[in-house]
Order: sequence, then C-alpha cells, then structure tokens
Amino acid sequence: MKTNRWDNYRKANDKFPEVRKKELQLMLKKVNPQSGEIIMECGTGNGYLTFPIAQKLGKGKLITYDVTPENLDAVRKLNKKFNLPIEIKQQTIFYDFEETDSSMDKIISIASFHHYDNKIKKTGFSGRLEALKEFHRIIKKNGKIIIGDVGKNTISSKYFDSINNPKFCFPEGHPHEFLDKKEIQNLCLQTGFEIESYEVAHVPWVFDSEDQAKEFLHTIHNAKCSPEESLAHAKKYLKFWKENNKYYLDWELFYLIAKKK
Repeated sequence: MKTNRWDNYRKANDKFPEVRKKELQLMLKKVNPQSGEIIMECGTGNGYLTFPIAQKLGKGKLITYDVTPENLDAVRKLNKKFNLPIEIKQQTIFYDFEETDSSMDKIISIASFHHYDNKIKKTGFSGRLEALKEFHRIIKKNGKIIIGDVGKNTISSKYFDSINNPKFCFPEGHPHEFLDKKEIQNLCLQTGFEIESYEVAHVPWVFDSEDQAKEFLHTIHNAKCSPEESLAHAKKYLKFWKENNKYYLDWELFYLIAKKK
C-alpha cells in the first residue's frame, strides 16, 4: 500500500509527541498568545503548534492554513474532542490567503517557512517573498510575525541537504533551501517588516531509546531505507547522545520576531 509522506509525518509526531517538545516550548514562549487575539498559523501539519496556541486564546481565534487536505482533516477531527477556537482553511498555493482586511494580531509558522520555495522548481526566495507580502497585507499595524525554521548553515540545514534523496526522504528528497539572517533581514525590509529579534537556538529532539529515534526519523521522512540506516545517517550530521536515561539528537532552528511597520 502506498503511504503518503505527510501521512507518516503526522504518524511520527502523533505517536511521539514529546520528541520535538523543546522546539515547541520555545516557539510558544516567542508567540506568547493572549486571550482575545486573532492568530494565523501557516503550516498546520499534525496540529502540534495549533492546539497549544488555540488553548490560550479564549474568545480569540486561531486560523490555520495548510496545503495538505489530510493534515486539515486530522486536525478537524481532533478538534471535535477539544472544541477550541480553530478555523481550518486549505490553500491551493502556499501564499494565497482568503483574508481581505488587516485583522491578524500575529502570524506564526514553525518548521514550515522553507516549504514556500523549492529547488526543483527553482523558485529561489520568491515564494517566501510573496508569503511575507501577504502577511503584511493581512496583519494589523504593529502586528507581529513569529517564525521558527531551519536556518542556512546550521546543523539542521546540513542534515536536510544530506537527505535530499528519496532513499532517506521519499518521494522527492527534501528539495528546499534555507535562509541566513541577512537574507531574512532583506526579505523583511522589502515587505515592510522590522525585525525585533532573531535567535538561532539548539532545541534537540528527545527520545526514550535508540529504537524510538530510529522509528521516528524513518517515519517522519517516509524513508525507503531501513530505520537503522535512517539513524546511522542522522548521526553523521547531528550529535546523538544519552543523558539521564534519555537520548538526544541535536537540532537547531532560528526564531524570528518581526513587526509590521
């Protein structure tokens, strides 16, 4: 049976929700959601940021966008249990948003911003530029964008470049390029945002065992090699260590906060 990469992405994150806890905790601190705010999320995934944010909004609302219908269906189904203020919307292209006014207090994205551009399609930075233009259009004056993502020349980017191969990430590899601080600053300047803070942080993934690490990596990338090969390959690019009965795989993300001028 054919398995879609994003089916396995959700499966990995749903089965092992604690693995990416450190990157999520720092993102929640940066977003600092307040009751009554209207926040837009770009890249729903399995909802691992969606639900913690929505829980803080009270009479506010979280609008979440994704291009993968199955991701949205899964979040819609889960929210029947929690009944949180989540409005789910599908995009046909990454930077096409339905909103017609400047109503967002914040726009957030974690581990998704690099997907706006594609090496195969040779889009360069154009997708991210268009996305930021749209963010500027629909966010309030002094509203903020908070983006957590892989940065250029970090250990995470070198790892992702190494799995741009269907063996390690099926079916297309990982055909996405990353931004450094200067490139992000230039994109923000072009689109009317002023950077408030930029930080590259170590947010290692945490596992209960090596076997769990093998399964998580193999599943999240929909790999066609063995689980053992998935972990062995990751160890070539990322530090892997044991501490206090937990196993850690080093990981880096940048966290950007920028305000609409």
